[in-house]
Amino acid sequence: MLLEALAIPLILYAFIAMLSAGATLSLVGVIIIPLHLVTLRFTLMHVGLFGAAFGIALGLHPTITAYVLVLNVSILMGIITREKKESASSVAALFMTLALGGAFLLLALVDVPAMEVFDIFAGNILLLRQVDLWGTLLLGLFILLFFTVNYRELQLILLHTDLAHVLGVPVQAIMSMIFIILGLAVATALRLVGALLVDALLFLPALAALRVAKNFLSTLILTSVFGFLTALSGFLLALYINLPIGASTAVSSSLIVLVTYSGVYIHRRITKESHA
Repeated sequence: MLLEALAIPLILYAFIAMLSAGATLSLVGVIIIPLHLVTLRFTLMHVGLFGAAFGIALGLHPTITAYVLVLNVSILMGIITREKKESASSVAALFMTLALGGAFLLLALVDVPAMEVFDIFAGNILLLRQVDLWGTLLLGLFILLFFTVNYRELQLILLHTDLAHVLGVPVQAIMSMIFIILGLAVATALRLVGALLVDALLFLPALAALRVAKNFLSTLILTSVFGFLTALSGFLLALYINLPIGASTAVSSSLIVLVTYSGVYIHRRITKESHA
């Protein structure tokens, strides 16, 4: 059944894009969790929702408008937090409120078909074009390159930002790039799984990896593995049981986190009892 389905170009594009996104976009979570940028990714998700709604209202391609707006807002937030010394959480709260309110106002004022609204929230990966697939693959490659080139610098920034400054690490430049990568990753995840399920790709795999990893390298590897398994199991579950791909991916990602946390808890209990 899988081979027959993959013979259809649209399903093949979706399958490859999901696996690539799971293995690479998930690495963004390794940064946003330790740096407490969780609110930021939530904000960009809502900005993407507003961008898609804006595109629909003007008769433009919603994916393109979402990409453009998310990327610009992520750059703007990076500049504000750097120049004005505002906390990322404060700036994120402003943009999130504005974007969410604007999105619902647009959807209320403009006669938008129900299915287009559903696609914004839940995604519609089966409508990916070949250009969308290449965009996802190139972004994944760029993320891998970013982590490879800045491996030691990222470790220092995540360990202690002030110490990284003292040691001559270009913290501001790297943080600006992090904001841009996060914006691109959120916009891509919106296209794949929808606004409500971005965390399934960008947050939960890293959350599970951070629970069991021993160092930065193992965290990156496990995050990529968990992200890949999330995408693969979610896609296969949707294919064989006829479920929405975004929703099944979210369930798969959540189960991986629950199994990981349960495994760690059981291991600690057994270790504690054996030493008692």
